[in-house]
Amino acid sequence: METTTRYLFLPALMAPPSLRAAIDGHPRAFLASTLATCFRGSAADPLAGQLREHALAAQEHIGEGLTLDERAHLIAVARATQRRASLLPLADRPAVLAEVVRRLLDDAPSSCVALDVCVREAVTRRYTPTPAQIATAAAIVEAVSL
Repeated sequence: METTTRYLFLPALMAPPSLRAAIDGHPRAFLASTLATCFRGSAADPLAGQLREHALAAQEHIGEGLTLDERAHLIAVARATQRRASLLPLADRPAVLAEVVRRLLDDAPSSCVALDVCVREAVTRRYTPTPAQIATAAAIVEAVSL
């Protein structure tokens, strides 16, 4: 009587980190996740906290496929983008940044699915952008296009 393996062990999960397949760098997704870390959760806005949590997880996962120089450059671009967004009226900032993150997540890897779902929910339910905010977000994405 033959016995079969009860559990399926994936070699990628069993391999030490140094032997796991490296994820190709996704600079736009890393930039999007870095930008999304600026959202802060509160009792009044728990969705922002979820955005931040998913952004940190995605950033950590995607960052493994980028060199230190690439990460440093993208973090500098994210900070410059956040500074540009800080010049907007306070009421416009969350909607514009959420729309920027949503646009940058186009063609993102599967490690960004949770962030993508969360930011799309934020854009449609919490921070619904006006046409002017969408145009501002488009201009920002165009300015930081990689």
